[in-house]
Amino acid sequence: MKIIVASFALVYATTSTASASSHSCNDLDYSYPNDLPWVNYQGEDYIFTRQKYNSVCVDSQNREYEYGTIPGVYTPIDEAGGGCSTFCVEGTSSDSARGCNQRPPSNKLVGFQYDCESATCKCLYEAGTLNNQYSRCFDDMNTSNKGNGQVSGTKGQQGETCYSVHIQSTDPPVGGICTYEPDWDCYKTGHPQCCSVDGGANCPDYLTMCDNYAEGMSGTDYCTNSPEYQCYNTYNGHPSCCSETGGPFMNCPKTQPACDGASQYVKYLRSNK
Repeated sequence: MKIIVASFALVYATTSTASASSHSCNDLDYSYPNDLPWVNYQGEDYIFTRQKYNSVCVDSQNREYEYGTIPGVYTPIDEAGGGCSTFCVEGTSSDSARGCNQRPPSNKLVGFQYDCESATCKCLYEAGTLNNQYSRCFDDMNTSNKGNGQVSGTKGQQGETCYSVHIQSTDPPVGGICTYEPDWDCYKTGHPQCCSVDGGANCPDYLTMCDNYAEGMSGTDYCTNSPEYQCYNTYNGHPSCCSETGGPFMNCPKTQPACDGASQYVKYLRSNK
């Protein structure tokens, strides 16, 4: 179902009044920056991460998300207090004039998609979040998509770019690797995968293997390299952490562990030649 609210199509942008030019939109790094300011709202930090250019966000079942549109959001979108990230979380200065007195619950927000050419944000929500109660908060809404849970991947679509969101408490827990400064180059959520399971209670005391790589990229997991029986005293020739419960990204250090020393499996292989 798609609900159109054309009579309330007001200008949202507070950062610029000039329309997006095709020239600036062709500069992808400028139009779709990755380093967006964190949005602090009601005791939580909203941390947005750009996914692939020319893409829409999908869940683990490859389903797109329902959304509400906010037009008139011009580049740059990475200025503090502006852009899709702020508007999708906090709303816009024109909300009251539109009759938007209550916004959708922010904990149901999964990200946004930005279209530079049309200067439009699509605020993405889990299925079942949007209804007529929120129609005055957006230019239009599409509630037909069934995406649920966090953004898991993307589908190609010319002209839009997917941004996922990670929501965390502004006051982090005390101690442990999950309290380190976020490392977005290494980790998809800024922190090791174990931090997303049971509040990081089972994390090791060292930083684990990076997981933030482009889809289909090879050579990122040393547990999938060729066996090194002369190095590791394990049945599969890989570091022992590779076989621990939860897998390598939960247990293995960022740097491949040093050799164990003489391996009984090397002796076994030689004896069977």
